[in-house]
Amino acid sequence: MKINSGTKISVIIAHNKEAIEAIASVNPHFNKLRNPILRRILAPRVSVADAARIGKCKPEDLLEKLQAIGFEIETTKSVIPASNKDDSTQPVMQIQQALSKNQLISFDVRPVIQSGNDPFQTIQHKLNELPDGYALELINSFEPVPLITIFEKKGFSTWVKKDTDKVTTYFMNVSGTTQTIDSKIPDHAVTAEKLDEVYKSFNGKLKETDVRDLEMPLPMLTILGELEELPEGFALYVHHKKVPQYLIPELAERKFRYIWNVRGENDVKLLIFR
Repeated sequence: MKINSGTKISVIIAHNKEAIEAIASVNPHFNKLRNPILRRILAPRVSVADAARIGKCKPEDLLEKLQAIGFEIETTKSVIPASNKDDSTQPVMQIQQALSKNQLISFDVRPVIQSGNDPFQTIQHKLNELPDGYALELINSFEPVPLITIFEKKGFSTWVKKDTDKVTTYFMNVSGTTQTIDSKIPDHAVTAEKLDEVYKSFNGKLKETDVRDLEMPLPMLTILGELEELPEGFALYVHHKKVPQYLIPELAERKFRYIWNVRGENDVKLLIFR
């Protein structure tokens, strides 16, 4: 099979299951591919080039490992798909029409993320203030899968364009109805003592995961993957760098309860249970 940096990881794995171990051997970031649930979530959306950005390596590093197990590497310049949606769909056409009229608000979140801050609240505010007929242009280094999931559920249409050095995601309300997003994150902060008390009540029925060293959007996807496999009556104890604002709406929708405590800089303990 011929592959290049634009080939989806799911296509590669479907052709040869040995690709999972080959990719995982490049960088610890890719160990999550060994998890069937995370693989199902990530692989169809992530190309070799996307994976290289997440793993902070070169696409060639991945392609070399895949070549060693029988894949043929295309020597021509790779073409990265321009969109994850059919460009002929009505919502996408409406977004493109707004762009042609320069009716857009642009927000580059890369500096915000690099500074260690979370742009979620700012994005929600910009969507709430978005004029009729306008699109929000979100510039990032990866496809913001959790963000797309959250706002599509709230009625926004999206369109993703992938270039070699950035991913641009457009959000637009094409329904004609007023969209108001609740930008207030529920405060489930508790004292360290209270969190420890609830933690101890799940003695023998706890799973634990540490997502502090993962690049976005892997922390949220990892947590959701763990919750998919969480046995009845168990709790998930998460070590995180910050309160995961992308995750909170998903937890509420899935009827999970959750509390957290900020122990220090880049150290948040989150307990998720039913």
